[in-house]
Amino acid sequence: MAVNLTEMVDCQLVSWVGWLALTFFGAKLAVYFSKYLRSPVNLKKLGSWAVVTGASDGIGKGFCEQLAKKGLNVVLVSRSQDKLDVLAKELAEKFNVETKVIVIDFTKDKNIQEKIESETKSLDVALLVNNVGISYDHPEYFLNLEEERAQAIIDCNVVSMLAVTRAVLPNMVTKKKGAIINMSSFSALCGPLLSVYAGSKAFVVQWTSDMEMEYSSHGITMLCAAPYYVVSKMSKIRHSSFTTPTPGVYAASVLGQLGTTSFTYGYWVHDLVAFGCNLMGPVFPIITKSILKTVRGKALKKKEKMAMEKKD
Repeated sequence: MAVNLTEMVDCQLVSWVGWLALTFFGAKLAVYFSKYLRSPVNLKKLGSWAVVTGASDGIGKGFCEQLAKKGLNVVLVSRSQDKLDVLAKELAEKFNVETKVIVIDFTKDKNIQEKIESETKSLDVALLVNNVGISYDHPEYFLNLEEERAQAIIDCNVVSMLAVTRAVLPNMVTKKKGAIINMSSFSALCGPLLSVYAGSKAFVVQWTSDMEMEYSSHGITMLCAAPYYVVSKMSKIRHSSFTTPTPGVYAASVLGQLGTTSFTYGYWVHDLVAFGCNLMGPVFPIITKSILKTVRGKALKKKEKMAMEKKD
């Protein structure tokens, strides 16, 4: 029986391409998940205090609980005095740590840096978690987004982060040790109908990367985390699932990667989701826009219904 040389070559070529593809994707997956196997920075060696913005709810609250659990004293920063006081008391009683409360509205206050500096200058801060952030009420086209809301998103997600970092970083540089976690979002990958929010979170990714280049030689560890869905008021998800961890689980996962990487999606399932989205290439933004348009439509119908009921 005659052997077709061309078919043999084609078969071998396909086989080699298949093995190369498997090796490539296997290597990428190994890089994605190797950070979960390394030992993180020992925060207790960097200082005795942590500063967390957006501390009263969601991921910020999760960080406060996990940090107190590790034995760090916690400075809780947010706009809700009552919520901060309750959480501060809970942490002090449950974990036997010191707490300090700073009330700031990150969308309005103009003296954020001064407030943080005055309240933390005497503290040995090991870690700053820039977590505070706001988004849209629902997905919306840019021209339909109120100018005031757009400005509030930029002020809260970008301007305040710079101000808080300016307040805390100098002392870290002086003692040549410290760590900063900046919270971005999965939307930084692609956010049609969330353009201002997504843009602000893309800024966080780039800024953290550049800050690491500037200050790693000064003993500062930088980490940017970009979560997919986490149980919180912002995500409007109340119950955890396979892809949606609780704030405490997510915060613990991020802290476990501090010092092992400069960027993470934070939770292993979120890394897996991101890996799959990247494989989709140009199809991913199209699908994302379609999903968010559907969400927008449902939100507008709900608003219309509520308005009618109120009118009646």
